[in-house]
Amino acid sequence: MRAIIVDDERLARQVIKEYLADFPEIVVAGECKNGRQAVRMINDEQPDLVFLDIRMPGMDGFEVLEHLKSVPRIIFSTAYNDYALKAFEVSAVDYLLKPYDEKRFAKAVRRVLQERSMRTEEFERVVGLLQEVRQTSKHPTQVFVRAAKRIVAVQTKDILWIEAEGDYAKLHKADGWFLCNLGVNALEQRLDPSTFVRVHRSSIVARQAVKQLVSDGEGGYVATLQNGASVRVSRAYARKVKELIW
Repeated sequence: MRAIIVDDERLARQVIKEYLADFPEIVVAGECKNGRQAVRMINDEQPDLVFLDIRMPGMDGFEVLEHLKSVPRIIFSTAYNDYALKAFEVSAVDYLLKPYDEKRFAKAVRRVLQERSMRTEEFERVVGLLQEVRQTSKHPTQVFVRAAKRIVAVQTKDILWIEAEGDYAKLHKADGWFLCNLGVNALEQRLDPSTFVRVHRSSIVARQAVKQLVSDGEGGYVATLQNGASVRVSRAYARKVKELIW
């Protein structure tokens, strides 16, 4: 198991490395002293586990999570216990309140070794919180989704269209699709209306992805997208869609 240590205090990083000496099955793949370094290293190395300090200058631990391509197992650590509830809401493997001793550290690591991959319900909680936590703008530039045993960020600029899939939604890109734990209604409220337009009770399209609109003979349209996909524009949305796109 490969791990990365993220903490702005050199001594704290050293303590973790010393405590990990009792766990030869875990190899330290790298260490970072701030959030920006952590994002780059975690995205490049794709570790199994990250020891993540929450309160760091510039970018805190929760902001680091928002910028990851996929989210590994996390053991949060901090001197501020007011972060504990949120840490567990993100389904952290464990939460270490500084100063912690070797026994408490070992307990957290053993949990990681016993459960190397997140359970389905943990995935859903992580994805849900990542949709909510610390949005830097009114309209998000990425949406978090499950992909096999990973959590990945889909850039909204890459989404061509969205269709309902039960209580969830499929985000269609040029090279495939991802299932999002948010429904079409929730996505419509979050996404930038100058970029995305509702075309059906079950569908949303990116305006720039529409190549042409053809009448369906029933007051609606069939939208052909840049990737060749066809999306129905219902009569209820037809007038608005035509005004926005053409």
